[in-house]
Amino acid sequence: MTLYGMDVESGRRLSEDFARASERLLALSGSITPLVKATPWHGPDGQKFQEDWTGHRQQLIGTAHALKAASNAVRRNVEEQLVASETRGLEAGQPGHAGAASLFDRLNDSIAGGAGDLWDGAGGFISTVEDSARAGWNLFQDVAPPGIGNLMDAHANLHDRLGNFGDMGWRWLTTGEPPSITEFGSNTVLLGAAAATLGITIRTLGAYNPHLFDDGRPVAGDPIPVGVGDPGAADEGVRLNTPVPSTVSAIMDSTIAAYSDQGQPGTPDTSVRITAVHKPGEPDAYIISIPGTTRWWPDGANNPTDLTGNLELAGGNLSTAAEAVRLAMEKAGIPPGAPVMLSGHSQGGMIAVSLASNPEFTERFNVTNVVTFGSPIDSTPIPADIDVLALQHAGDPVPKVDLGDAAVAPDGRISATQDNAATKITLPNPAGDPGIANMNYHDGGKYVESAAANEAGGQIAEYSQKASTQKFTTTDPGQVTSTASNLSRKQ
Repeated sequence: MTLYGMDVESGRRLSEDFARASERLLALSGSITPLVKATPWHGPDGQKFQEDWTGHRQQLIGTAHALKAASNAVRRNVEEQLVASETRGLEAGQPGHAGAASLFDRLNDSIAGGAGDLWDGAGGFISTVEDSARAGWNLFQDVAPPGIGNLMDAHANLHDRLGNFGDMGWRWLTTGEPPSITEFGSNTVLLGAAAATLGITIRTLGAYNPHLFDDGRPVAGDPIPVGVGDPGAADEGVRLNTPVPSTVSAIMDSTIAAYSDQGQPGTPDTSVRITAVHKPGEPDAYIISIPGTTRWWPDGANNPTDLTGNLELAGGNLSTAAEAVRLAMEKAGIPPGAPVMLSGHSQGGMIAVSLASNPEFTERFNVTNVVTFGSPIDSTPIPADIDVLALQHAGDPVPKVDLGDAAVAPDGRISATQDNAATKITLPNPAGDPGIANMNYHDGGKYVESAAANEAGGQIAEYSQKASTQKFTTTDPGQVTSTASNLSRKQ
């Protein structure tokens, strides 16, 4: 008997082999980095070697992601083969189904499956080649004379901004939804700034690059242990303790603690805190606490949580700060499959939802939960299987900057719809002076107080009792460890 189609057992083994290879490459890229950093090699050659390793590591990670995509494609074809085999088995037992029709179906399925495999494989290959080309470009830019490096940087920045418009158009074609007013406006500002930056750099023959709204490249520091306990106290390194994640408000308070890391040894720019919850008999769960904007100048400086980062995220793009969070998570050694909660205030919440909606990120990390406060999230298409809680004070203007995902259709009609199924809760405004333009209602500490005052019942309590959320909560400090990692930008 001739076997037609895929042998499902062999297909399963192939998918598992691809997945294991992907995990090994990711683990290898993470385990070698500390060795490179720890090698006592000082001077220009040692520095260059470490910078070169960053590019090589990105290529390893890109290849790992391509292998993971191949694993998913094979697994999907195994499932389709099983369904198709069952269907043909039923059809073979029914009268009136001729062999010719069955052959046609098989040919049609084969062509469709082959095209799908080719598309998946090409996508992974192109992604890997693109990552390698970008790493090579960055390496050449770093070693080039300053004038040439400045011109290369300005050119790459404009290329990226044009790509943002291409991405908006592609989303419009594939979803049928035009870009929101906020997305279009943000990307227009970024494109105009990139064109002006390139013009200035060319006119000065590369002597001066103003890096206006230039988001640069992501850099993440090594994880630094942080104490866990009383959130008002500091650990031995003079960092505020990470609160024990016993409630939703305590999880939010970890983000407030992360704000205090800025300017501390090892975290000179800004920080992300990664808290691991170790419950007996359960896989470790990880809470990623992301602070918001800590700098407002658009000059492309080291701190990526600035005005540029806000515009990137408002434009529907993955900002350098978001990419730096991903690098920090990889350096922290979060294993594939481990439950991950992303939590952030203001721009930090925008980073959280942008990562949760990024397929490459969610292929690597098992994001099950997102908690944001004071963040505009209406325009982000977060997958429905991720449990999202979005807290907003009634008078806080920041969550409204996405205009409720308002978009202008080609016929001139304006529509506004939320692009996700997040549980959005409007909290009463905190007491006290609202400040200029009600900005005191945006204060992260006041959000923690409001959540604590309202989490005994209602929707916050319902969210905290979800099975997904329970993996991240504990009252035992002995089950919790926490680290801080610097987030930075390189031009």
